[in-house]
Amino acid sequence: MKDLTRKAYRSAPGRWLDQNLLAVSNLLNPLWGKEQADSSDPNQESQQIHEPRKNTGLPRPPGALTDAKAFKKTCTSCGDCIVACPYGAIFQVPGAYGPVLDPNHIACHLCEDFPCIDSCAEGALLPLEEGALPGFGQVILDADACLNAHRKKGERYCKECQNECPIEGVIKYDARGLPEANDTCTGCGLCVESCPTRALKVE
Repeated sequence: MKDLTRKAYRSAPGRWLDQNLLAVSNLLNPLWGKEQADSSDPNQESQQIHEPRKNTGLPRPPGALTDAKAFKKTCTSCGDCIVACPYGAIFQVPGAYGPVLDPNHIACHLCEDFPCIDSCAEGALLPLEEGALPGFGQVILDADACLNAHRKKGERYCKECQNECPIEGVIKYDARGLPEANDTCTGCGLCVESCPTRALKVE
């Protein structure tokens, strides 16, 4: 029974259901309703309404207006982008006005059509220029936690992070087999999710 459940969960319909339930869960989080009540007036100056990176260290969704005041004025916290994200990566937290992401918890999959942006009718999330990608931070490595740091002679290198990275050439390996991400890293978090020892972190 356990094997059947696991197989169903990993199937395409199972993944779809899991992702959409997570998106709705993010939207219906009890903290979400409190956030709306605390910040219903976009002109209200409150310690609970600030640019998220200052209070939580979390970035905004793709295409977000970079000016904090402009975003606060434009975003209505309607939750449309939260529901639109097929991976449940967008949510709200206390201490920040509007939606945020945590690439260390749920990665942004850099969707080709960016449904989160398309769902924003107010213009708080704007279409990216052709070929442009959002930036959420830079991935860093805890070398002691990396499998390759403890690889025995003759063992194959772990390349999960490089295989999962959606941008070719971002992750390369040094002489010891430790991964290094160059400055074109978007901080999407896909490598973080793929790492079997959680040796990677987006900052």
